[in-house]
Amino acid sequence: MKTPTLPPRLLSPTNVTVVLSFMLSLVARLGSEVNRDGMLYIATAQAFLDGGFTAAKASFAWPFLSIAIALVAKITGLGLENAAYLLNALFMAGTCALIVACVSRRSPEIAWPAVLVVLSLPGVNEYRNELLREFGCWFFIALAWWLALRWEDRPRWTGAIAVQAALACAALFRPEALILYASLIAWQFFGAPRSDRWRRLAMIALLPLVAGVALLAAYFSGQLGGRLGADLGRFSLNRFDEKTSALAGSLIEYARGQARSILLFGSLALIPVKLVQKFGILLLPLAYVALSGNIKELLCRHALFAWGIVLHLLVLSIFVLDLQFLAGRYVGLILLLATPFIAAGLHRLIERYPRWRLAVFSAAVLLACANVISTGPGKGHFAEAGKWLATNAASSRVYIDSSRTAYHAGWSGASLAERNRREAIRDAIDSGEFDLFVLELSRKDPPWNSDFWTSSVVVLKRFESRNGDAVIIARPSERTPR
Repeated sequence: MKTPTLPPRLLSPTNVTVVLSFMLSLVARLGSEVNRDGMLYIATAQAFLDGGFTAAKASFAWPFLSIAIALVAKITGLGLENAAYLLNALFMAGTCALIVACVSRRSPEIAWPAVLVVLSLPGVNEYRNELLREFGCWFFIALAWWLALRWEDRPRWTGAIAVQAALACAALFRPEALILYASLIAWQFFGAPRSDRWRRLAMIALLPLVAGVALLAAYFSGQLGGRLGADLGRFSLNRFDEKTSALAGSLIEYARGQARSILLFGSLALIPVKLVQKFGILLLPLAYVALSGNIKELLCRHALFAWGIVLHLLVLSIFVLDLQFLAGRYVGLILLLATPFIAAGLHRLIERYPRWRLAVFSAAVLLACANVISTGPGKGHFAEAGKWLATNAASSRVYIDSSRTAYHAGWSGASLAERNRREAIRDAIDSGEFDLFVLELSRKDPPWNSDFWTSSVVVLKRFESRNGDAVIIARPSERTPR
């Protein structure tokens, strides 16, 4: 009797990627707490269910992820938090599978290395336990790339419109995705057959160019506000000059003339530093493929990915020049778009050093697990404090500066004070307006004066994590009438 075997198509790289991605998302979810951004998105989803789009937009200016969460919750019957994590897992599985499918379409020999790469990239997979808009953005960009590669083989207007629609959906999660239309245009301008170049450019570029001109016209006429207007405002040289002047005032006299260069290059340096951190050990196969020759042929084969990296680097440059700040997840798209090049590096390493095959596979598995298994102290003290508040207090006369605790208490409408404003806390005690104080303390905060805890308040409960972070619930020890 023959042992039943799975059909080869079920064990394809894309199908395996989907299954393993869901498993990683499940592991990441176990024991994790909702991140701060996730709390905002869930609160906005609730606002959408209660009051529609207007209420959601009042809660958060770009509410489309929250709307998607609300719709998933309504369709599945899940609570908003579980619906959000389900959507998370779907977006991540889809993103990883589509990236692998794109790589397999142009370089089938590196499809399996690409599976290892997308599931182990630190700067992508370490965020699986968080609720972020990036996941939806990455999914629709990956979908646009997959559709674009299919369209390149059979260029039709319907296929071009599908590509553009997918990128428009990506912009509903992160508006800066709109700049990637330029990568599609550059890809075809430099890569399309000369005899068919202008027809293909018209298909892939006409609608985005018309929309872009209309958007710029609305911006310069002062009719474009909101999130899109704010993002376009980052291109302003005046804002950079204002920061240069502020920096010059803090420098010694001899350095003031170099303030512009210091701010420019110091800000831009954040990008390579963050990339090195988030590539982690996978920077080695990327460096190997760059130094081993034939990089030009690889870039031509995966030109769409290369142009996407270039355009997203431009986005990051504008962002850091405006804010001098770069969160790790912002470079995640570059890591994903680098997948074919990292996978090619892994493939060449294994071909040259076949005895490393098991070591490379084991390292990728260990890295994938390390990205989603947390050994840190966790943030369970917020949930414990929130549950205590939900049982023992009402929010009407409570001073609270911990958004996470308020979330776990179900106090979505509570007025939150700014965290660790000590003078404001003392003034609130003196005012006599509050019966209870819920204070979030970080181990990184300067130490409090011990008199405060002995004479100003009486600590009722202290919920503390292993690293020293805590939530203190206290009542005033004395009331001073106003």
